[in-house]
This record gives sequence, structure tokens and C-alpha cells, in this order.
Amino acid sequence: MTTSMTPDQLRNLILISRFSSPAESAEDEERWIKKIPLMALIGRGVKTNVFTEYDIAPSLIEYHGDTQFANMSKEGEDDIKDLRTLGLVERLKLATKHHYYVSAYRVTKAGTDFVKDADPAHHRAIDDLLRCAKCGDQVEVIIKSNNPYLRCRKCDMEEELHFLDIEEVPYVTSPVFPEIWLPK
Repeated sequence: MTTSMTPDQLRNLILISRFSSPAESAEDEERWIKKIPLMALIGRGVKTNVFTEYDIAPSLIEYHGDTQFANMSKEGEDDIKDLRTLGLVERLKLATKHHYYVSAYRVTKAGTDFVKDADPAHHRAIDDLLRCAKCGDQVEVIIKSNNPYLRCRKCDMEEELHFLDIEEVPYVTSPVFPEIWLPK
């Protein structure tokens, strides 16, 4: 497959592949990553410069049955849609017991093959993003009521991702009046 993609799209695909996999046979188990943990990891990647063309901004989401603001990357979401269009990622829509819809994503077989041929520098960037600060083992994302956390099973470390902690960004605005609105 000769697919051209940006470094951030490739890293997004590698990130999804770290937490998901298609079943190879009827006995195999499929693994999917839900949207909230994925977006929390992308947000962490934005803050640590793993994703250089993404940014984060407050966006309304459903979290633990409540509508809240979260630090979401619209570029990251858009790239996931692009990866789906390319046939490298699949989406599954799930309904919770409270009838909220959540999405889960999984790398396809074509996506797995594409990731295998990726530049090792992109793999290292994602590995560094997912590495425990204490022991170096890979972390997982757990969802708690106040925020998603990274957790290392090996050394029992937990790190809050601050996905729901909206930062205030100072800015200055000034009105722009077209000439037609100005008094004569």
C-alpha cells in the first residue's frame, strides 16, 4: 500500500495499534481502545511534542454520564477519520447502560502491516509517550471519575492526565467594524 501520511497521522496510527488488534482467527480476542482514553493520550502527546501539528482546546464530551469540557485535539480526531477512510483503522459504536454512545477504535490488518514498516523514530516517540517514568514499562489508561490516569502495572505508578482540567489561555481581542458601520 502506497499511502502518504503526515508524521502525526502515522504516530496516531501507531498509538492506536499499541492498544488494539484485530483477531487473527475465530479463537483470538480483538482489542479496541475507547475514544476517551485515546484522546487523553493524544492530549498528552500534544503537551510532550509527540504530535507536532496538533493542538488541544476545550470541547464538550460525555464523561461518566455527565457532560463536561475536556482538552481535545480536533486535528487528532480528524486524522483518525482519515485513517478510517484509508482502511487502517475501524470504529465501533457502543451504547452504555445509560444509553450514551461511545466510540472505540481498532487498527485493521492493513494498519498493522503499515505500522510494521514505519520509521523506528515514530515507534520510539510513541514508546516514550507510553513509558512509565519510574520503571520504563508500558503504561495503560484507566478512567476514574475525576480524570483519566496512566497506570503502570509493574510498579503500581499512577499519573493523572489532566484531560478534564481546562487551562485558561489569556488572549486579547478588539472589535473590527467594517467601514459601513462607522459614523459619517
